[in-house]
Amino acid sequence: MILGSLCVVCSFGKGRDYLLRPAGMFFAFAGLCIIISVEVMRNSTKRMIDSEETVWEQYYYSWSFECACTSFVLLVFSGLSLLIISMPQMPRNPWETCMDAEPDSMEPLD
Repeated sequence: MILGSLCVVCSFGKGRDYLLRPAGMFFAFAGLCIIISVEVMRNSTKRMIDSEETVWEQYYYSWSFECACTSFVLLVFSGLSLLIISMPQMPRNPWETCMDAEPDSMEPLD
């Protein structure tokens, strides 16, 4: 997340839009790391509750679990948004790029 933030801050300079793509990848990777850690925590809690050594009547996840899930959503969404923003724009009409090229002169071969 720190590297992604540094890339976003540095991209505000002149002509440094190329830093948005790595920032998007850093944010998306941080989101994936968070969801993996949340899943590991959820599975270990489930295994502890399902064991016969402990008796639980009721359990719930705390606010930190919800914060981690929310940060996953925000990081992946911001990462994908930055990747979409950093992609080159497609022309509205695909023929525009073909028509912009200089026509080849048809000179007879001698």
